[in-house]
Amino acid sequence: MNSTEQSLVNIPVEDQITLPDGAVVGSWNGDHIKDLQKEIQRIQSEQKSNGSPRSNFVTKFGVPHQEQVPIHLKDFIAYIIWGVDKFGQALVASRANRIEEVDYISEWVGNTLAQDAKNRAVDPNSGCK
Repeated sequence: MNSTEQSLVNIPVEDQITLPDGAVVGSWNGDHIKDLQKEIQRIQSEQKSNGSPRSNFVTKFGVPHQEQVPIHLKDFIAYIIWGVDKFGQALVASRANRIEEVDYISEWVGNTLAQDAKNRAVDPNSGCK
């Protein structure tokens, strides 16, 4: 077992970042969003360089502390919300390369463009996939 694998063994369950297959690949304690950003970008970089199967790439569903994401943002689909820290900062975008205030995202959720995008995504007749 290498040092990275050894350090992953000792992560508290509530802080584990997991892959769809259940493998633990990192951790985040929910405190600071920049820590989550570093972890997600590290994991994505390793997966890309290792040729990991796309079906097992890290997703927001494997990130701990999802209870910190406000309920009204749980279904937000304009872009990925990886997680929200204890200070109201959210890590967003597929590459985990942007940090935004939850208040800003909340304003966006209420605008008509965001609502239209959500409705198209859930409407089976919209032509969106």
